[in-house]
Amino acid sequence: MSDIHSIIQGKWHDLGSAAQLDAVLRIDNTSFTLDIEGEASIYSELEKLSISDRLGNVERKLTLSDGSIFATRDNNAIDDLFKNNNNFNSILHKLESHFGWVVIALIVTIATSGAFLKWGIPWTSTKLAHALPHKANELLASHTLEFLDDYFFEKQSDVDLARAEQIREHFRTKLVHLHEKNSEINYQLHFRKWEVSDISIPNALALPSGDIILTDKFVELSQNQDEIDSVLLHEMGHIVHRHTLKMVVQSTLLTTIIIIATGDGNGLADLGLGLGTLLVSSNYSRNHESEADTYAFQQMLRADIDPQAFSNIMSRMTEYMDQLDINKEQQETSQQPDQQVDQKESIIDYLSSHPNTAERIAQANHYSQCFQKKILNCPMLIED
Repeated sequence: MSDIHSIIQGKWHDLGSAAQLDAVLRIDNTSFTLDIEGEASIYSELEKLSISDRLGNVERKLTLSDGSIFATRDNNAIDDLFKNNNNFNSILHKLESHFGWVVIALIVTIATSGAFLKWGIPWTSTKLAHALPHKANELLASHTLEFLDDYFFEKQSDVDLARAEQIREHFRTKLVHLHEKNSEINYQLHFRKWEVSDISIPNALALPSGDIILTDKFVELSQNQDEIDSVLLHEMGHIVHRHTLKMVVQSTLLTTIIIIATGDGNGLADLGLGLGTLLVSSNYSRNHESEADTYAFQQMLRADIDPQAFSNIMSRMTEYMDQLDINKEQQETSQQPDQQVDQKESIIDYLSSHPNTAERIAQANHYSQCFQKKILNCPMLIED
């Protein structure tokens, strides 16, 4: 072969063999000859070579069409030879060879990853949650009420049967129809007794299927139907905006990213402790709570219900929780230092730590002013 442009020294080994032989790669314009010590020379077209990416000064491997490999450490010669077809690898090598560029690349990677975690995953979760049919919510919530009854609630509620049926009927006739676009949701109202160490827990929970649970203590603390309605509409907001499904999708995406990044999914299944545990032991995000509140206030204006009712019941529940905190502090001062914190203290800590209660009450009062002025299209209160 005439007009040799490049000669590269290296090692050759046949397909399936670990034995290496000295070899010389001779290249002209479009073809190559590989002279192998003690073996017949190989001649072929240059385009039939498959070249490994460059990583620093790590040995490069050129795979021939028959599967045999020519390996060389003359990376510069390989880069010069294939520079027209290897621009990206050349760029990577230049980046790897300069510490400043490595630092910049690291910063860009961290910033991009952080932005994706903060905005990308929530955006993707929202799109996926709303793209899925309502059947997905029903499947997600299947057996959840049974789980809650087994581990958290007493199925037999102390709410008077006539009172419970009155609340259900009012819910069906006055509230359910307010959001016509979600007619596929089968709303069901359930009453449960929730006690931990003789402490009655006031709460309301919404399953993504449309089931809403009111605890006995919540009904007891509510002084009128409007207060109950305000919380029911808030829970409907969680269902309409598919907050539970969003959390599950977001958790799944994060888990998948961790598995891909670490290559190890061992123990990650423990993150999925069950929808029931998620609802009982975790609060919705601040954005989810705000979105559900806004939904409730807007629907209250449509239903001619003063949003002040939400402020009243939230204030009353907060006072109840604060009193539990005072009792807990008094109990702690009388305990010996080595006494363990019991389950009652843990549940009080959970209740008293519900975020942004003051802001939510302020928002309710703002919408109440719109109600008094008969303004139906009421904008949200912008916090300082």
